[in-house]
Amino acid sequence: MDNRGDQMDSDPPPLPRADAVPDDGARTPDPAVVAALDLGSNTIKMTLGRLGPDGELIEFGWASDTVRLGTGVASTGRLSDDRIAAALATLQRFADAARQQGATRLTGVATEATRTASNGPAFLARVRDEIGWEIQSITGAEEADLTFRGLSRTIDTSGRVVIADIGGGSTELIVATDGTVGFSHSYPVGSGTLSDRHVRNDPPTAAEIAAAHDDAATTLDPAALPTGDGSRLIAIGGTGTYLARLVPDPAAIDLAEVDGVLDALTRIPAVELASRLAIPEARAHVLPAGVAVVRAIATRLGDPVIAVGPSGIRTGLLMRAFASGASQP
Repeated sequence: MDNRGDQMDSDPPPLPRADAVPDDGARTPDPAVVAALDLGSNTIKMTLGRLGPDGELIEFGWASDTVRLGTGVASTGRLSDDRIAAALATLQRFADAARQQGATRLTGVATEATRTASNGPAFLARVRDEIGWEIQSITGAEEADLTFRGLSRTIDTSGRVVIADIGGGSTELIVATDGTVGFSHSYPVGSGTLSDRHVRNDPPTAAEIAAAHDDAATTLDPAALPTGDGSRLIAIGGTGTYLARLVPDPAAIDLAEVDGVLDALTRIPAVELASRLAIPEARAHVLPAGVAVVRAIATRLGDPVIAVGPSGIRTGLLMRAFASGASQP
């Protein structure tokens, strides 16, 4: 399967993720290949997985396409016909590629845009009937659970961590201590929705970025976030990945560096940013608003060390699929 171009919309290069990732408990090796899909408001992302000889989960293929399925949902309450058509074309292409790689099960979840759109259920029914992909619209709490389960296999969650999964239509916040989740919630602000509400210029003005920041800061529940206690902030998904590419040391980002990135983004048109980061121009358009969400969370936490990580939801889906018997349709 071709992984080039925009396939890394929310993941780092695939080499670290191609290593075996242990699953919970001993598993009987299963030759089945599972395709796990995250149908997001900005981007549709797929990961292929199989079980290794010792029952370990091995992820070996990735694909991604920025469709902006959630465009306009906040104002119309519906998925637009043109975005549905684009999503169906991408899903068919991904399904064909997955089956060519031996996938016997296509599983997936739909997040904010699809779960809030009035025609979301009808869209998912078309995906099932026309493509054969069973995609479940999940709640924010279920999304956070899958995300944390997958992340716990790839990043250090010791101590107090705040995980921010900034999607196109929503932001999931997870607060955990030594691997145990104490709080998780989904908030209806994401890079796409904030861009649609506040950004009219390319590049965005400082006032537009400030409006997106203030909107996020108002919507996110400050009482849920610890402050001044040494918590680490881990920004996952595309926003975190691309923020890391714009700072000198991606392993330890601070609030001043986030401010510097936001200032720089007011001078970089989306087409130039897309070229610099090797991402689709549509994804570059919404990145400033996503970074503004990172700033809003970091400010509340009291200028923590900010790390980044890949989105964990597809890893969580694969783990769940193999635990339940992946060879079953």
